[in-house]
Amino acid sequence: MRKDRFGICLSFYAVIAFIFTILGQSTLGALLLGFVILVQQDEWLTRQVMQAFLLNLFYLILSTVLDLFHFLYNIPLLGAAVSSVIGLVESVIWLVLLVFALIGLLNVAKGKDANVPGCKGYTDKAFGLIKTVTYSQAAPQPQNPQNPQNPQNPQ
Repeated sequence: MRKDRFGICLSFYAVIAFIFTILGQSTLGALLLGFVILVQQDEWLTRQVMQAFLLNLFYLILSTVLDLFHFLYNIPLLGAAVSSVIGLVESVIWLVLLVFALIGLLNVAKGKDANVPGCKGYTDKAFGLIKTVTYSQAAPQPQNPQNPQNPQNPQ
Protein backbone atom coordinates (compact mmCIF):
# COMPACT_ATOMS: atom_id res chain seq x y z
CA MET A 1 0.00 0.00 0.00
CA ARG A 2 1.24 3.42 -0.90
CA LYS A 3 1.37 6.04 1.82
CA ASP A 4 1.29 9.80 1.67
CA ARG A 5 3.68 12.19 3.35
CA PHE A 6 1.57 12.03 6.53
CA GLY A 7 2.05 8.24 6.72
CA ILE A 8 -1.59 7.43 5.90
CA CYS A 9 -2.46 4.84 3.25
CA LEU A 10 -3.94 6.44 0.14
CA SER A 11 -6.77 3.94 0.02
CA PHE A 12 -7.93 5.20 3.44
CA TYR A 13 -9.01 8.50 1.87
CA ALA A 14 -10.94 6.67 -0.85
CA VAL A 15 -12.67 4.45 1.73
CA ILE A 16 -13.65 7.53 3.73
CA ALA A 17 -15.06 9.11 0.55
CA PHE A 18 -17.32 6.11 -0.06
CA ILE A 19 -18.40 6.09 3.59
CA PHE A 20 -19.37 9.76 3.19
CA THR A 21 -21.38 8.75 0.12
CA ILE A 22 -23.21 6.00 2.00
CA LEU A 23 -24.00 8.42 4.83
CA GLY A 24 -25.19 11.08 2.37
CA GLN A 25 -22.55 13.63 3.39
CA SER A 26 -22.01 15.46 0.11
CA THR A 27 -20.38 18.50 1.75
CA LEU A 28 -17.79 16.37 3.52
CA GLY A 29 -17.24 14.45 0.29
CA ALA A 30 -16.63 17.70 -1.60
CA LEU A 31 -14.20 18.88 1.08
CA LEU A 32 -12.34 15.56 0.94
CA LEU A 33 -12.19 15.78 -2.86
CA GLY A 34 -10.72 19.27 -2.63
CA PHE A 35 -8.17 18.10 -0.04
CA VAL A 36 -7.14 15.17 -2.22
CA ILE A 37 -6.80 17.34 -5.33
CA LEU A 38 -4.86 20.14 -3.64
CA VAL A 39 -2.75 18.34 -1.04
CA GLN A 40 -2.31 14.71 -2.09
CA GLN A 41 -2.02 15.27 -5.86
CA ASP A 42 -2.25 11.55 -6.62
CA GLU A 43 -4.13 10.64 -9.80
CA TRP A 44 -5.42 7.25 -8.64
CA LEU A 45 -6.67 8.65 -5.35
CA THR A 46 -8.29 11.65 -6.99
CA ARG A 47 -10.14 9.41 -9.45
CA GLN A 48 -11.49 7.20 -6.64
CA VAL A 49 -12.65 10.10 -4.46
CA MET A 50 -14.16 11.75 -7.53
CA GLN A 51 -16.15 8.59 -8.30
CA ALA A 52 -17.54 8.56 -4.76
CA PHE A 53 -18.43 12.24 -4.95
CA LEU A 54 -20.10 11.86 -8.36
CA LEU A 55 -22.16 8.94 -7.08
CA ASN A 56 -23.40 11.12 -4.24
CA LEU A 57 -24.01 14.01 -6.65
CA PHE A 58 -26.09 11.80 -8.98
CA TYR A 59 -28.22 10.73 -6.03
CA LEU A 60 -28.74 14.34 -4.97
CA ILE A 61 -29.78 15.36 -8.48
CA LEU A 62 -32.26 12.49 -8.80
CA SER A 63 -33.78 13.12 -5.38
CA THR A 64 -34.12 16.83 -6.19
CA VAL A 65 -35.95 15.99 -9.40
CA LEU A 66 -38.30 13.69 -7.48
CA ASP A 67 -38.87 16.42 -4.90
CA LEU A 68 -40.37 18.58 -7.64
CA PHE A 69 -43.41 16.30 -7.58
CA HIS A 70 -44.17 16.76 -3.88
CA PHE A 71 -46.90 19.27 -4.69
CA LEU A 72 -48.97 16.30 -5.92
CA TYR A 73 -49.18 14.98 -2.36
CA ASN A 74 -51.91 17.52 -1.56
CA ILE A 75 -54.33 16.14 -4.16
CA PRO A 76 -56.94 13.93 -2.47
CA LEU A 77 -56.78 10.22 -3.38
CA LEU A 78 -54.12 10.83 -6.03
CA GLY A 79 -51.69 12.19 -3.44
CA ALA A 80 -51.43 8.89 -1.58
CA ALA A 81 -50.72 6.96 -4.77
CA VAL A 82 -48.16 9.49 -5.97
CA SER A 83 -46.39 9.54 -2.61
CA SER A 84 -46.23 5.74 -2.63
CA VAL A 85 -44.77 5.64 -6.13
CA ILE A 86 -42.25 8.41 -5.43
CA GLY A 87 -41.27 6.76 -2.16
CA LEU A 88 -40.71 3.46 -3.96
CA VAL A 89 -38.60 5.13 -6.66
CA GLU A 90 -36.51 6.95 -4.04
CA SER A 91 -35.99 3.68 -2.17
CA VAL A 92 -34.84 1.90 -5.32
CA ILE A 93 -32.46 4.75 -6.16
CA TRP A 94 -31.06 4.67 -2.61
CA LEU A 95 -30.58 0.89 -2.81
CA VAL A 96 -28.71 1.22 -6.13
CA LEU A 97 -26.53 3.95 -4.62
CA LEU A 98 -25.80 1.75 -1.62
CA VAL A 99 -24.84 -1.24 -3.76
CA PHE A 100 -22.59 0.87 -6.02
CA ALA A 101 -20.98 2.55 -3.01
CA LEU A 102 -20.31 -0.79 -1.34
CA ILE A 103 -18.77 -2.15 -4.54
CA GLY A 104 -16.55 0.91 -4.76
CA LEU A 105 -15.67 0.74 -1.07
CA LEU A 106 -14.65 -2.91 -1.26
CA ASN A 107 -12.57 -2.31 -4.39
CA VAL A 108 -10.66 0.68 -3.01
CA ALA A 109 -10.09 -1.10 0.30
CA LYS A 110 -8.21 -3.73 -1.71
CA GLY A 111 -6.24 -1.03 -3.54
CA LYS A 112 -8.04 -1.52 -6.87
CA ASP A 113 -9.95 0.97 -8.98
CA ALA A 114 -13.48 1.56 -7.65
CA ASN A 115 -15.14 0.91 -11.05
CA VAL A 116 -18.43 2.50 -10.03
CA PRO A 117 -20.82 2.10 -12.98
CA GLY A 118 -21.77 5.44 -14.45
CA CYS A 119 -19.13 7.40 -12.53
CA LYS A 120 -15.99 5.76 -13.86
CA GLY A 121 -16.62 7.06 -17.37
CA TYR A 122 -16.95 10.64 -16.14
CA THR A 123 -13.78 10.49 -14.09
CA ASP A 124 -11.87 8.95 -16.97
CA LYS A 125 -13.08 11.76 -19.23
CA ALA A 126 -12.04 14.32 -16.61
CA PHE A 127 -8.51 12.92 -16.64
CA GLY A 128 -8.41 12.53 -20.42
CA LEU A 129 -8.15 8.75 -20.27
CA ILE A 130 -10.91 8.24 -22.84
CA LYS A 131 -10.15 9.42 -26.31
CA THR A 132 -13.01 10.22 -28.61
CA VAL A 133 -13.01 8.16 -31.76
CA THR A 134 -14.41 9.56 -34.97
CA TYR A 135 -15.28 7.32 -37.84
CA SER A 136 -15.17 8.57 -41.38
CA GLN A 137 -16.95 6.85 -44.18
CA ALA A 138 -14.74 6.02 -47.15
CA ALA A 139 -15.96 6.91 -50.59
CA PRO A 140 -17.55 3.88 -52.26
CA GLN A 141 -15.41 2.26 -54.95
CA PRO A 142 -17.11 1.76 -58.31
CA GLN A 143 -17.49 -1.90 -59.01
CA ASN A 144 -16.62 -3.06 -62.50
CA PRO A 145 -18.04 -6.45 -63.42
CA GLN A 146 -15.23 -7.01 -65.91
CA ASN A 147 -11.70 -7.45 -64.69
CA PRO A 148 -9.61 -4.78 -66.49
CA GLN A 149 -6.35 -6.52 -65.65
CA ASN A 150 -7.31 -9.74 -67.47
CA PRO A 151 -9.38 -8.78 -70.50
CA GLN A 152 -11.03 -11.71 -72.20
CA ASN A 153 -10.99 -11.74 -75.92
CA PRO A 154 -13.78 -13.80 -77.53
CA GLN A 155 -11.57 -14.65 -80.57
